[in-house]
Amino acid sequence: MTYVWGLIERWPYVLGALFAAGIVHIATTLIMPHLTSGDAYSRLSQSLPANTFVILPPAGPGTQVLPFQAPDVRYAICRFDTSSGPVVMSATLPEVGWTLSLYSSEGESIYALPAAANRSVDVRLVVMPPGDIFVGVVPESRAADRGLTQLQSPSPGGLAVLRAPLKARFFAAQIERDLLRATCRQQSY
Repeated sequence: MTYVWGLIERWPYVLGALFAAGIVHIATTLIMPHLTSGDAYSRLSQSLPANTFVILPPAGPGTQVLPFQAPDVRYAICRFDTSSGPVVMSATLPEVGWTLSLYSSEGESIYALPAAANRSVDVRLVVMPPGDIFVGVVPESRAADRGLTQLQSPSPGGLAVLRAPLKARFFAAQIERDLLRATCRQQSY
């Protein structure tokens, strides 16, 4: 009986310890992503050229460039850099399952577009540097490309990921050709 009374007398300490453990757990969970450098952008920025789509090798044991790469999907990745100006991207999403996704260097999703059923989707984007804002129509814009979607990146760098499902090995060459047609380049004025 005295043991129970001892616990009852100490309940504020037990509750305080549980509360402190909860705070430490939440703080650790929130700060860990900022202390690690193993994210996709950090890994790929060392090996990918800026503003060029690079087709990753097919995923297999020991050949994955990134963790959890699906073996039934081919990837083309562009490490875009808007520090010298806007970057223009174009790609064709020929069938369902294809996607184009853009991520900031911090991993934030900027844009995602899946392919449409029963038709091919031609995507044309211009990624603007942080702080660049379109302020309206100017006389020079009459000759501008009206099919260009404008996005503002929250950071100067990021990744564009073109994802193509590999239905069968028979289609691998066609998928490779479609991925090779994707472009990512600095906008010329």
